[in-house]
Amino acid sequence: MKFNNKPQMLVSIALASCLASAAAMAANERVIVGFQPGKSQAVNKLVAGNGGKVVLDLSKHNAMAIEIPSQALKGLRNNPNVVYVEDDVKRYPMAEVAPYGIGMVQADSPLLTQPNTSAPKTICIIDSGIDDGHPDLQGNVHVETVDAGTDSSLTDENAHGTHVAGTIAAIGGNNEGVVGVNSGGVSLVIVKVFGADGWAYSSSLVAAHDVCVSKGAAITNMSLGGSFKSRTEQSAFAQSPLLNIAAAGNDGNNRKSYPASYSAVMSVAAVDKNTTIAAFSQQNSEVDIAAPGVSVLSTIPRGMGSKASVTSGAGTFDALGMEGSPKGSVNGPLVDCGLGDSQTSCDATGSICLIQRGTISFADKVLACESANGTAAIIYNNEPGPLSGTLGGVTTSIPSVGISDSEGSSLLGIVGDVSVTVEDFDYAYFDGTSMATPHVAGAAGLLWNQPGAKNCTKDDIRGALEATADDLGAPGVDNAYGHGLLQVADAYTYLRGQSCFNGGGGGGGGSNQPPVASFDDSCPDLECTFTSTSTDDDRVISASWDFGDNSANGTGDSVIHTYSEDGIYSVSLTVTDSGGLSNTATKNVTVSSGGGGGGDPVFTVQKYNSGKNWYVVVSSDTNFSGTFDNGKSCSNVSSCQSDPKRKNQVIEFTPEGGSPIPYVF
Repeated sequence: MKFNNKPQMLVSIALASCLASAAAMAANERVIVGFQPGKSQAVNKLVAGNGGKVVLDLSKHNAMAIEIPSQALKGLRNNPNVVYVEDDVKRYPMAEVAPYGIGMVQADSPLLTQPNTSAPKTICIIDSGIDDGHPDLQGNVHVETVDAGTDSSLTDENAHGTHVAGTIAAIGGNNEGVVGVNSGGVSLVIVKVFGADGWAYSSSLVAAHDVCVSKGAAITNMSLGGSFKSRTEQSAFAQSPLLNIAAAGNDGNNRKSYPASYSAVMSVAAVDKNTTIAAFSQQNSEVDIAAPGVSVLSTIPRGMGSKASVTSGAGTFDALGMEGSPKGSVNGPLVDCGLGDSQTSCDATGSICLIQRGTISFADKVLACESANGTAAIIYNNEPGPLSGTLGGVTTSIPSVGISDSEGSSLLGIVGDVSVTVEDFDYAYFDGTSMATPHVAGAAGLLWNQPGAKNCTKDDIRGALEATADDLGAPGVDNAYGHGLLQVADAYTYLRGQSCFNGGGGGGGGSNQPPVASFDDSCPDLECTFTSTSTDDDRVISASWDFGDNSANGTGDSVIHTYSEDGIYSVSLTVTDSGGLSNTATKNVTVSSGGGGGGDPVFTVQKYNSGKNWYVVVSSDTNFSGTFDNGKSCSNVSSCQSDPKRKNQVIEFTPEGGSPIPYVF
């Protein structure tokens, strides 16, 4: 893509000549300019005439990202061809540091068919690139790479994108590494927006999204975000044909992060292995769903990680390689060097130094061991828990590892040789909503690629994931977990009941039908349990109960209500579906403090509207006779339907051997 950035004379716009010389002296700012339809060329000339340049053409969205002297911005905003000027705000990877998540989100369920690279729904990862030579991302993962203004998408300088890709698509069954949500393979498009510096502009994200669209992707994974909205970005996602999924943010507060907090994007929160919301996960009204995001093990570029071990005749001890430690394996006697704060702390010649944390830096402890002719350094914690340390860029020549305080105490009693190994490792534990997001994007791809789901829309897939999430935290949708913890197998079971499945048209293409209300009751004494058994062509989203005793209404699919005295109560359930249509079912329920509730005849009354008319269906578990006030009657039946009537109807039905029961609606 080429841009004409040469300054040009603008005879029709006096602004260019009066600002050009001053603008040349000012610092450049990067902004997004929204322009009137068809005015791209005019605005391009205006930008060039004021010492600016176009850095990204977003013509599909009537916008462009530019760099321009700050003094020229006021005139730019006042130009009649310009709709708005906004900061081109930055986007950052959403990870901190540290695949139990596969089972937690049901990606390993036998109900699901693992797709392969011929599956039609492609996932587009907008991130820092990928190590395409990683052994756990080879063989059955097709990667189409696109460079959106950074270095090659086949490289990954900060490991973030490769970690995300592994959670989505690491190969299963190869006896190596980890397993992804799509362990049988899935087609990926990799769009690199982060370089080694670890950030990108919102305009780059819009351009990357457009690349995903052009490459035929169905889903985007955006493990990134920032605190400021972008009008251009929001518009792009609102009009997007893709299911866009993004990280909720890692600031541990209730601020919104973007693009996750645009309504057109699914916002993903992070939980730990105990399904507790992560302390860093942002909590706000735009959070949609939660997924594993603490200590997630996944792929990283080859050789970028390290794996450490400490072994002796007494067993193996858990260890973490010091960041920056040389690789190598050393065997020798262990010597206690205390705090290791000088080379005279111990005689370490030919030995492995055991050093307690404290007083000086890890690097200085390792250097002291090295100066005392030690062959390796083991540093143990001075507080509970494992020790993950860094040498801070200091060059050392011997392997060094960290271990917990308890492991250190055990090693103090070791007699004999010990082995220390630090070796290359192609995997790492990361924390962040960035790590939760690919669980959801991967699950969306897995669900959409199931046989029978190809005609479902992005809204069908999103709806299924949200409707079946395991409700955690406060009942219902909340700011921490959203709809709850991702459960992809349950989403598949739900989707199979939708009209889009098996070629049913998708997206609710047919007219919405009202739900059918029904419920079961159990009243062994004055306490009754009522359970909705209602059905709908899409889904029932609310249930309201009238217990017939002038008490407050109840809500929910299953409720418990305690009556104050024996009697026959007219209990009604009103359900509403996703399209806003409602239906009501009513039963007479016998309640007795002596028990026996449910032994009397049970009547169900359902009322429907059809245009301006209403009609009623009465059904029972025993034969009855019924009379409607519009003249319709029926005798010795178990079900009877009235004639249509516009206003209230009075129904009187009499069970065999019983007294007449009136019902008015």
